[in-house]
Amino acid sequence: MPRTTSTRPAGRALLAAGALAGAGLALVPTTATADEAPALTWEISPRFDDHLSTHVLGGGASESEDGAVTFPDGVASAGADGSLTMSYQGSVSGSFAMAGTAFYTVTLADPQLVVGPAGEGSISAVVSASNAATGQAPAAETTPARVPVVDFEVPEDWEAADGLADVVPAWDGVLPAGSPEATALGIPEDRPVEGRSFTAEFLGQLTPGVRAHFYASGAASDATKQPSPFGAGTVAAAAPRVSVTTVAASHRDGLTLRVDGTGFNPATNPGDAGVYVGLAEAGELPDTGSMDTSAFAAVDWVTPARFTDGAWTSTLVAPTEKLDPATSYAVFTWQAHRHSNTTQDTQTPVTIDFTRLQPPTPAKATSRVVLKNPRTPTTRRAGKATVRVLTSGTAARATGRVSLVLKKGNRTVRTATRPARPTSAAWGLPKLARGAYKVVAVYRGSTTTTPARAVVRFRVIR
Repeated sequence: MPRTTSTRPAGRALLAAGALAGAGLALVPTTATADEAPALTWEISPRFDDHLSTHVLGGGASESEDGAVTFPDGVASAGADGSLTMSYQGSVSGSFAMAGTAFYTVTLADPQLVVGPAGEGSISAVVSASNAATGQAPAAETTPARVPVVDFEVPEDWEAADGLADVVPAWDGVLPAGSPEATALGIPEDRPVEGRSFTAEFLGQLTPGVRAHFYASGAASDATKQPSPFGAGTVAAAAPRVSVTTVAASHRDGLTLRVDGTGFNPATNPGDAGVYVGLAEAGELPDTGSMDTSAFAAVDWVTPARFTDGAWTSTLVAPTEKLDPATSYAVFTWQAHRHSNTTQDTQTPVTIDFTRLQPPTPAKATSRVVLKNPRTPTTRRAGKATVRVLTSGTAARATGRVSLVLKKGNRTVRTATRPARPTSAAWGLPKLARGAYKVVAVYRGSTTTTPARAVVRFRVIR
């Protein structure tokens, strides 16, 4: 990573108290051309430029003669709430150094500009600081962490395509004197003067001996501590969108979903690596902080290599045993791996046809009623019929009973029931007058056997 060091004499062009509020740096938005990405141009503050005047640049950042640092390669992403996030690259470390010794250093890396749906804005960065040991205090340093640095507002009619120019960050009243936040930072209770300060989170990422350079402490140098105006190239970004299609569903193989995403950013913050896609109970995104995915029926990691212009496709396969018919489900997305921001959060309801996930109904054994009339009745002698129920295979045997009806034409002469069994059950038939008769045997089946019926016809002639 190329790095550049620049040093300017301390005290160059210091502004008188109050002068900065009415003087911009005439920064223009670095809007992108067809071959360029947007950039953020910011001096940070006159104090950062002139007092922490030894600057070390990295990650592609550059610095102009008047001390404005340009952070390049802005990438846009949109939140579901309509917010816009611009993530820039590069870093600047500002140090106060004499005789080759850096007494204290403040580093801002990979700044990120966010404009909310109501026009509220902020710039965050990965911030760290250090100071050398002195007679009053030991050496100290902070672990780099992303924190908000300044807040700002944009006009109501602002459009992302316009970029931002000469935006003055908030200063007055940012950190009220004597507030719990100020007290927790060890700031005397009568400071910051008129609440003039960078954000409390930014001050918290600095070592205690460096903090006074970023809030009004009542010193003659207070006017140089105010955040400088900035210019930023911004571009509109499509909000992340997700569509879900059911590919297959069966008890054996579970539920297979195809998930298509557009408008996503694989790396909103340094260290991000794509997005996760997961199927879980609808409502709120389950806790993902510990990388525990047990609350999800299925999860897929969409790596940056699977992105094409913010679009990707994922396949989720949820085992049947992980799905509850009494639960409503949704497909969630969130930034991998650390869920560093919410710009990639989406929730898409999923309708699951649970009837397709039910176990298959076992095939029933086929039943067959065998009805015989071995002795036909006459006008002077009774007769007899036999009935039995046979089933295919040996696994299922007919159960229940067989209904028997003796009919002459449409008139029922006699009824009876017999057990449904594979051996013959006899039914006695009475003496009958001359005519045509029939015996109807009906077996209604069971949970394991199909229904069946049989008819035998005979005629009494004497």
